[in-house]
Amino acid sequence: MPQTSVEESMEIGMPGMPADSGFHDVITGINNSKQQIEVTVTLDSTNTTVTINGTAFTELAAVGTKDLIAAALIVQINAGSEPVTARAGSSTDKILIDADESGTGFTYAATANVTIADIILNEASIPFGVFVSLNDAGQQVGDRKLVHLPQLATDVTNPRTAQGFALHTQAVENALSGEGLGYNPQSAVSILKRGRVYVQVEDAVADGGQVFIRHVAGAGEQLGAARSDADGSDASALPNASYVLAANAGELAIVDINLP
Repeated sequence: MPQTSVEESMEIGMPGMPADSGFHDVITGINNSKQQIEVTVTLDSTNTTVTINGTAFTELAAVGTKDLIAAALIVQINAGSEPVTARAGSSTDKILIDADESGTGFTYAATANVTIADIILNEASIPFGVFVSLNDAGQQVGDRKLVHLPQLATDVTNPRTAQGFALHTQAVENALSGEGLGYNPQSAVSILKRGRVYVQVEDAVADGGQVFIRHVAGAGEQLGAARSDADGSDASALPNASYVLAANAGELAIVDINLP
């Protein structure tokens, strides 16, 4: 039979590649990452509107401070019928708004006293070599768990939800987000729970150092990325994981992971 496709061989040391030929415990999940935005109310005592899918949610200036306006908007958005869920962000003037379903996104707009940042795109890929977490409700498709990019500290620290690192594979095409290779929404994700894996680190890490995983991302940052510290409160220590190869920021390190 004639050969119909050709794949280039993988380079040694790419994000998500196993770092040795020893024991590796690999499970399979389904990419269930959902669109997420961060809304920041920037002015006190100002009429404030956040619009989701064309539906306006408005709090009047009389509500008071930007913190109170943000809290009131969370209640109002969650009482509405749009397919999203709002919750408090990393500070009291911030709101995180998540799509209720993976692959079902939403449009948004706001008044001038509000800034909005994309955290996870509607068609959110899971890049190779980043950490993934179990869907909060623990749903499965057959024997495959629904997983997503970490968004809470407990996504990293809770042994029930912490899953492992997305492994490199040549079986998937470019990520739909256009940001590189990775697992597209609703696709099967190979996840390393125990063993050694190459990861691209955000900052300099030391051999034997504690592994921290980002669960709050700003502009240019990647949820699930590995680093050396908590970066304020934006990353959390991953239990039973350490670096076994030092690296500088942006370079490849090796993580030894042994999750239950």
